[in-house]
Amino acid sequence: MSVLEVTGLCGGYGAIQVLFGVDLAVAAGETVALCGPNGVGKSTLVRMVAGLSRPSAGRVALRGEDITAVPGPRRVRLGLSTVIGQQAFGTLSVRDNLRMHAYPNGRDDEPREAAVDGALAVFPRLAARAEQPASTLSGGERQMLVLAKTLIQRPAALVIDEFSLGLAPVVVGGLLELVRRLGAVGVATLLIEQSVNVAMSVADRLLFMEHGTIIATHTPAELRDSPDLARRLVLGGHAA
Repeated sequence: MSVLEVTGLCGGYGAIQVLFGVDLAVAAGETVALCGPNGVGKSTLVRMVAGLSRPSAGRVALRGEDITAVPGPRRVRLGLSTVIGQQAFGTLSVRDNLRMHAYPNGRDDEPREAAVDGALAVFPRLAARAEQPASTLSGGERQMLVLAKTLIQRPAALVIDEFSLGLAPVVVGGLLELVRRLGAVGVATLLIEQSVNVAMSVADRLLFMEHGTIIATHTPAELRDSPDLARRLVLGGHAA
């Protein structure tokens, strides 16, 4: 059974429809990348999966449970975490930012601090800056902080919206290694990514989106064997 499943998802903003029957599924331990040029509906899909926008039709399910009408905060408690941008409380320290996201693990100090220490152990660079204000972090470090906060939530499914955007390749490489490690412990990951090269380096499958729907599904091996197909898909022109 898929951990995260989207079926027939439609919707948009007011009278403007953006998604037209999107179907996708991510199994436990699988990383699926959703690719496509700007304006095809990727971010709208993320918002609907996260519970930030309501679809006009279709279904979002987590571990077989219909969560289409479940508010975003409750989706986190059910096991769905979403990484969008590099949001953090700039005046709080790195450690206090992590503590803020550890409350679902209980309000007792011991389990909360254990969760924070566990997240910092994954990111030595953050551990070295644990007492610094989050506003002093570099772009790569802020992205690490966002992922560390997600680790504390212990998700069954993780949605990451273009975390490689604007980051140095060496930083991206480290973040992708974390995604691989999450997959190894069973987390289902949906990665929204414009860079097909980045997606191919970590995903088990790549989905390509155009005009608000999924137009193609390929494995990294298939795309490496057919560079021309990959190029057309990236540019938004699907070939049969």
